[in-house]
Amino acid sequence: MYSYNRITECKPKSIERRGTIYRNEGQNRMKDRSKQLQARKKAIQEDILRYGGDILNSSAMQRAFTQKHHTLSTVGAHSMRVATRSLAICHALKKLHIQTDIPSVVTGSLCHDLGILGRDEKYRSSRECSRQHPLDSVEIANALTGGVTDKTADIISRHMWPVGKAKPPNSLEAAIVSAADKIATVEDFVKEYEEKRPGLRGVVREIRVNKKEGATWNRKKK
Repeated sequence: MYSYNRITECKPKSIERRGTIYRNEGQNRMKDRSKQLQARKKAIQEDILRYGGDILNSSAMQRAFTQKHHTLSTVGAHSMRVATRSLAICHALKKLHIQTDIPSVVTGSLCHDLGILGRDEKYRSSRECSRQHPLDSVEIANALTGGVTDKTADIISRHMWPVGKAKPPNSLEAAIVSAADKIATVEDFVKEYEEKRPGLRGVVREIRVNKKEGATWNRKKK
């Protein structure tokens, strides 16, 4: 039978062992999560190269990386982000046993904005560019691939929804690319905002430094 002293002597060791077990489990989960993210990243890269390699090597895409888009980005960089975000959604849906047409997603996302190339020469206004470039992008995609499927054409021509009078997506893949396009666009504008103004992290860091140094922040009374 354990004495009181014996129990109190064992208790810290028991707690320490449990702490070690929980810590190891947390580290293992982090390692597993890191491996999953790396595997997904590799799968996305392989999908882009497998189904979009010819598009990436085309002169149109090379030109896209020199065409400014959303102030600080380019058409090429933006299209790559859209492709990456789209495929990330597709791989997430796959875990839910929801299958998607990966080749159509890759082709549609990489080509969705190629109609913007030469924007200043062929469009009279931003409104005309917004309305017309999806249709021009379909023509360029047809030229690059020898003809895209109807689903891919719809992905490209409807990606602007819900902006303006764009038609809504009529397939899961079109909805995915349209959503990824908005995500990538927000990322472009956030980058622009942070270039022009201090980011939130910078502001928080400045407050912490001033607080540490004993500075006072005076709030004006209304």
